[in-house]
Amino acid sequence: MYELIKASENCYYIDSPSKVGIYKQSDNGVYLIDSGSDNNSAKKTLRICEEQGWGIKGIINTHAHADHIYGNAYIQQRTGCDIFCSELDRPFIEYPIINPLHIYGGYIPKEMEHKFFLAKPSKAKSINCSDFPSELRTYDISGHSLGMIAIITPDNTAFVGDIVSSEEIIKKYGITYLLDIKKHLESLDFVENVSADRFIMSHVETVDDIRPLIRLNREKIFEICDVILVLSKEPLTFESLLQKLFYHYDLRMSIRQHSLVGSTVRSYLSYLKNEGKLDIVIDDNLILWKTV
Repeated sequence: MYELIKASENCYYIDSPSKVGIYKQSDNGVYLIDSGSDNNSAKKTLRICEEQGWGIKGIINTHAHADHIYGNAYIQQRTGCDIFCSELDRPFIEYPIINPLHIYGGYIPKEMEHKFFLAKPSKAKSINCSDFPSELRTYDISGHSLGMIAIITPDNTAFVGDIVSSEEIIKKYGITYLLDIKKHLESLDFVENVSADRFIMSHVETVDDIRPLIRLNREKIFEICDVILVLSKEPLTFESLLQKLFYHYDLRMSIRQHSLVGSTVRSYLSYLKNEGKLDIVIDDNLILWKTV
């Protein structure tokens, strides 16, 4: 854990619960791709860079979830480096309280004040600004977050954040977090056709061919859609449907899981409603979901 691994001529990553990517722009200057899931990760990232004689010129966040940006504030305070992200994810980095409010759907209980949901604020710039390294290519791969981006380096390495989950994670968690199902499916289609030599993901082993993982994740989305449609043949409230999904995927309820999985299930319901496969029935001041 926290081992520095070389992925290509100029790209590395620190193997950790949420990988920290490294793009070596020059002999002594690097850009981090994400900053880790806590201050411990940030401290170890700084130590590794110091041991290599690398100065941190900036952090590029693939997206603004707390396990990808938690180290931002610590590293920025100690190095004065710039932080870059998509314009849509920028408010979540500068005002990270938005993230748990957004997932929970209201003001949060104390249990949501957890490093997985709530990072420290840091100052960010848009990837469209003139300070962003011009040799890097960025692409919109949103869906998992409002503004997730892929970063492709000159040596053809693609950093793609949380575009896919591993087979192990899918089996363990059943329903992995997504915000916009339709956009995520479009992003999967896009990344499937990206011609990169290797793909570095935050929670999945680095691969040369991402297409099998893309297919696996796409099939899982369609499976969850089918399960929801079967369960909703008789009108169900959101809470009843969520309970049935927890039983179906053998998940354990907690306030954090209710928020994380529940937010994702709401996104599935909106997607299926917009696709004309689910309908809303209002009965006795209850919103019920029913398969068309």
